[in-house]
Amino acid sequence: MMTTVQQRPFTVGISPGDGLIARFGDVIVYALGADEPVAQLLAAVDAAARVQYPGAGLPEFLAPIAYGAALGVKFGVVAPTADGNLILLAGSVSAEIRTRSGERRLSGVDGQRFVTEAVPELALSIGIRDANRPGQQARPNTDLRAGIVPGGGFAIVHAEAVVEPPRHMETVATVPIPTEQETVAALRTPVETALSAPAVSVLSTKDGATYPLDRPYVIGRAPLSDEAVSNALASPIVVEYDPYISRVHAYVTVNRDGVFVRDAGTAAGTFIAELGAEEWTQVGTTPTRLDPGSTLRIGDWVVTHLVGGAR
Repeated sequence: MMTTVQQRPFTVGISPGDGLIARFGDVIVYALGADEPVAQLLAAVDAAARVQYPGAGLPEFLAPIAYGAALGVKFGVVAPTADGNLILLAGSVSAEIRTRSGERRLSGVDGQRFVTEAVPELALSIGIRDANRPGQQARPNTDLRAGIVPGGGFAIVHAEAVVEPPRHMETVATVPIPTEQETVAALRTPVETALSAPAVSVLSTKDGATYPLDRPYVIGRAPLSDEAVSNALASPIVVEYDPYISRVHAYVTVNRDGVFVRDAGTAAGTFIAELGAEEWTQVGTTPTRLDPGSTLRIGDWVVTHLVGGAR
């Protein structure tokens, strides 16, 4: 089944291989690396996809994660802009762009940080894959509509490039597609800002990773297993392995009254410290306010609630 970006139907075919392919709305990403750093990157892309044209500020948004918690992950992202798409590559990931005037190729190894390219809306197809494994074409009749699946790359093909679309498309998706009511709740309940507005506040780690507080989060070693994440109602924050951190350890929620954190009933506990406090206070399974300037600790993982991202 085809979906549309800016009134242009397209499909997302999946190539076999290592790595993960994820689709968050109309943002598609291929990532290859260790499990936890990849999960951090995917969570950041998921958060970035919540604005109307995520491609506009994507490099700046992903930089703290890509060069922090997800350092070393190879990835390629395609995100819509007001007049086409932005391609962002890092590491040995390549992009093949086909237009009516010809084809061209980009590689993530050509830049010191990111390689970015603005692609006009007239592009017929965009392929992203591991440059070290050439020849891996997208499987026929696949179309990723939502969720995260294994793969070695993907190909976005616009309807103009398809002479005779197959009658039956094989849908590849690992999470239920939320209803319109669920989607509106997930996007607007926290903070209720305009889609194009920046996050009012963030959770920030010492190494510079930031998580905008414009939506709920599930924190732990394996938060992707939580129902709220699998139903696209919350974003995961994957923390590095720590024997004191549970697979699903804590929840962060945001509403008009502020930011709240609650423990998931873990043995090791979840702790907060108010601004200027020298002692940690353990929180229970009832939501507890996390005021601006306060710090949240889970095992050795620590984040601070910063208003407007200011330090």
